[in-house]
Amino acid sequence: MNRFDRLIRRLSMAEKRPGVFLGGAGEGGVGGEARLYGGLVAAQATMAAQHTVDDFPLHSLHAYFLGPGRAELDITYHVTTMKNGRNFHARRVEAWQGEDCIFQLISSFQRNEKGVEHQPEMPACEPPERLPNRDELKGRRHWEDMPVDVRMVTDITAGQARPAEQKVWLRANGNIPDDPKLHIALVVYASDRGLLDTAFRPHADQGELIGASLDHAMWFHEQPNFNDWLLYETEGPVAKNARGLATGRIFDKQGNCLISVAQEGLLRVR
Repeated sequence: MNRFDRLIRRLSMAEKRPGVFLGGAGEGGVGGEARLYGGLVAAQATMAAQHTVDDFPLHSLHAYFLGPGRAELDITYHVTTMKNGRNFHARRVEAWQGEDCIFQLISSFQRNEKGVEHQPEMPACEPPERLPNRDELKGRRHWEDMPVDVRMVTDITAGQARPAEQKVWLRANGNIPDDPKLHIALVVYASDRGLLDTAFRPHADQGELIGASLDHAMWFHEQPNFNDWLLYETEGPVAKNARGLATGRIFDKQGNCLISVAQEGLLRVR
C-alpha cells in the first residue's frame, strides 16, 4: 500500500461508539518519517467532527497542539456537540492517547447562504508542472510516494536568510474519492506543512530550525477540490519570544481564494 492510500485509510475514522472515533498513524507513520505528524491529527479530528454533521459544510476550525503523540499508538477522538442552531453547528474534538489529551479542536459549520463577496487577487506563478518537488529538494528517499505533491514556486529554505514568504503548489498524490469531507480533511493535512518554515526563513542563516506547531486555524470560504493543484501562499509577519506567526491563503487554479490559514509555533535554533 502506498503512502497516499495509507493516508486515505487512516482518514476513514472507524466509529467505536456514537461520537467516539479511532485514528492514529500506525507503525511507521504515514508520511516520509516514522513519527506522528500534527497535520494528520488535525485532519483526523476534522473528519471526526464532520462525521457528526450531515447537512452543514465546515466553515472554520481552531485547534491547539497540546502535547507530542506517538505514531505507533492509536488515537481516540471524542466529539462533543456544542451547538445545533438553525444556521450554525459547532463541535469540540479532543484527541487522546492513553491518559494524555494531545490535541483539541473547535469546529464550526454553517448552512450555505448567499451574501456579499470580495477576495484578494491570486499572485502570478509558474505552473506546477514546471517546478521542482519540495521533498525531492530536501533529499527525502521516498519523495515520489509522499501523500501530497508539493511544488516550490519560491526557492527552498536553506542556510541563507530569505524574506518570510513562500509560495507552493499542492495536490493530492493520488485520486481522492468524491467525498467533500475527505477533500477538506486532506487540505487540513497539507496545510500544516511549511508554515513555520516560512516564519523561520529570515533567520535560516543562524542554524537549523527546531519547530513545533502550537495552534492552527482555518477558514473555508469555498469547497476545495484537492484532485487539482492549489496554490498555497504563506507569510510570517512576526517572530518573538521563540514563537513565530505564519498566515496563508489557498487558491485554486482559477484564482478563487478558497481557504485562509493561521498558525503559531515554536521557533528555536539548534
